[in-house]
Amino acid sequence: MEDQLLVTLKVNELKNLIEESVTNALSKIPQPKKEDDTLLRRKDISKLFSVSLVTVTQWMKTGRLPYHRINSRIFFKRGEVFQAMEINPKYKNLK
Repeated sequence: MEDQLLVTLKVNELKNLIEESVTNALSKIPQPKKEDDTLLRRKDISKLFSVSLVTVTQWMKTGRLPYHRINSRIFFKRGEVFQAMEINPKYKNLK
């Protein structure tokens, strides 16, 4: 037979204990990488939006598509790309 313990707690004390336990348990769960931080290349962008690499380059030159240069390579942050493309209704539902 299991031992039982009866404790008298105030409602606020019980709430605090539950909150601390949940916070502690959630802090132990590893956080997934944000999708917005994923780096994409020009080829990924062209496949994602079904356009040519030339079109991607034009979007970059006109400022429609934000990009980042690391040495000689060009990368796009996924979140920034979708935020920029939300202006065009044709690409709104591609997330």
